Amino acid sequence: MPLVSIIVVNWNGLKHIDECLKSLLNQIYSNMEIILVDNCSEDGSVEFVRQNFLSVKIIMNDGNMGFAAAMNRGSEDGSVELIASLNQNTVAEKNWLNKLVEVILSSEDIAGASGKIYYLDNKDSIYCTWVKINPFTAIPYSFHGLEGSSSVDYLIGCAMVIRRDAIDEIGLIDEGYFLYYEDSDWCARLIRAGYKLFYVPDAIAWHAVSGSLSNSCFKFSYLMRNRIRFILKNFDIRYILIFIMLFPIEIVIDLKNDIARSDLRAPRIRFNAILWNILNIRSTYNARRRDLSRIVNIKSYNRSLPLRSYKIGFFEKWT
Repeated sequence: MPLVSIIVVNWNGLKHIDECLKSLLNQIYSNMEIILVDNCSEDGSVEFVRQNFLSVKIIMNDGNMGFAAAMNRGSEDGSVELIASLNQNTVAEKNWLNKLVEVILSSEDIAGASGKIYYLDNKDSIYCTWVKINPFTAIPYSFHGLEGSSSVDYLIGCAMVIRRDAIDEIGLIDEGYFLYYEDSDWCARLIRAGYKLFYVPDAIAWHAVSGSLSNSCFKFSYLMRNRIRFILKNFDIRYILIFIMLFPIEIVIDLKNDIARSDLRAPRIRFNAILWNILNIRSTYNARRRDLSRIVNIKSYNRSLPLRSYKIGFFEKWT
């Protein structure tokens, strides 16, 4: 039973943190440590954890560093064999960790695993099972049925486990994302390095989707900005060119829908996302060189996606 370091990134998570940590302490898998990395919360959640969960190690950040930087800080201990992530607004079934570790240890080719995620506020409704990335647009798509065990395009960052030796090979999470697409970027590098990412249907968790964010414009802004950055940083050159050809069509379709809804904010957010990526193209290029240079036997990302054969519409959104 290898030691698992479970990192819970917290930012004003008082509403869910009690249920989250209790679910971890109730895990069947026992060889683990729990690390709460706090992004300068102001709701009393850290004090609550200090008083009620004495076994939980707490790391305090000076400000809101985002999910990626907080995860990296919690992953600094190189002696831990497996790194797990569970969001502050996520609750794990007692066999969740045991099932994921069991699958990861079954093959050295498997770098990480995540399981079936239900909605926390509707515990019988599935949020996602398999997760797929469109290889031409990087739009994510979620299956939510009775899908079985399978390799998937990326792992759900709210509840996943990854091998430490695989992380040492491909590097830590890219902190340039701050929020959203950082888990997809991590998994893209694992796929480039030839690893498999596995979905385990018996590893169950419940997630309050966007439970820590109330501002939909803030969320949309980071999703749009980081999707473009993800493409420029991870796609094969040929597929970057395909995206550049398809993107104007997507913008026109979205603009028509915005006009129909009388939504004047969305076009401005898209413009700002494009402008941000233009202004930061050099740093994105440098990050691409840095991360891909670590991988010895590099593979195509777009052609190696395991769910590539499952066809969805070019511009079909996350469901």
